[in-house]
Amino acid sequence: MKTGRNIAQWLAVVARTMVGAVLVFSSVVKALDPYGTVLKMEEYLAAVGWHSVGEIATFGAVALVGVEMLIGGALLLGAMPKLTAKVALVLNALFLVLTLWVAVANPVAECGCFGDVVTLTNWQTFAKNVVLVLLTIVALWGAGERGAKWRTVGAVVAMVGVVALAIYSLIRLPLVEKFPFGEGVNLVEAVNEDVTDSGNFVVCRQIATGEERKFSVEDEEWWDENKWEFVRTETPEKESVRVTARDFRLYVDDYDITAQVLMMPICRLVCVESVERLSKGNLEKLRTIAQECMIRGERVVVVSTSPLRRLERKFPNMEICNMDAVALRALLRARAGIVTLQRGTVMHKVTVAAVRSDD
Repeated sequence: MKTGRNIAQWLAVVARTMVGAVLVFSSVVKALDPYGTVLKMEEYLAAVGWHSVGEIATFGAVALVGVEMLIGGALLLGAMPKLTAKVALVLNALFLVLTLWVAVANPVAECGCFGDVVTLTNWQTFAKNVVLVLLTIVALWGAGERGAKWRTVGAVVAMVGVVALAIYSLIRLPLVEKFPFGEGVNLVEAVNEDVTDSGNFVVCRQIATGEERKFSVEDEEWWDENKWEFVRTETPEKESVRVTARDFRLYVDDYDITAQVLMMPICRLVCVESVERLSKGNLEKLRTIAQECMIRGERVVVVSTSPLRRLERKFPNMEICNMDAVALRALLRARAGIVTLQRGTVMHKVTVAAVRSDD
């Protein structure tokens, strides 16, 4: 009996360590790029018909980071083993149901459970959660009742730390750049060296009829805002959307101004993903800083996915252009902010929350 109990405890330790490690890893990669998790949550909510979510997705992304780290850290440290295993089982069971729906219905390209660090297909994600549920059952089967208090404190401290990292990344931008538009990258050279084809296409809605149509990213027809309204970016067969250096393209109607912008000694890109979601305070801040840059003789270009007419009303007497939504989100991992280019080299990025007049 004693030998059997020892084996059960040993298996429980191995199982809870594996589950804890997965949850901790998932939490950390989300904290490094919380905006990606925000976008993924918005995809899920849009899939069920909830399009106007405000900051619910942002709160949910930070909360998910904290919950995963708290449970994962507690499992790794052995804090309150039985209670933690029960909570982990409930959490993983919920993820299992969610990922089964995603695998069957295929409403999003991939779950985003490990951010952009590890990309899994929807069925691979479901299989992963099946394994996690089984491991959690094993951890619960052989779990003890209590753990030392310092273990619980350690898990709470880890949770606070990773939440702080997520909030910092939302305000100050991610510490790790995973896209081809990082600071120090010369976009002219990157575009010339990039020989890959992203395979992406855009879905637009015809304003007159409401009919949706797919276009190649390179097709300039869909930039006519009098005829087409941007809906989303996709790839064939619901693969994950890939961003390459060649996706950095700026348009005014059907005119490509990318080369002009990349040749400037200095150019400030005022990036606004959606002007409709920009608060009055942030709008005024961006306009003020843009005007200061223009007075200094710098070229300022407002870049957005919103229709040009709406941009003209919000940013009067300023140069405006459109950019693909996925590429813009890769360029600046925030709702709005400023990207500074110097002869095509990305010199500095800052979110609207952290921007100052001297940036």
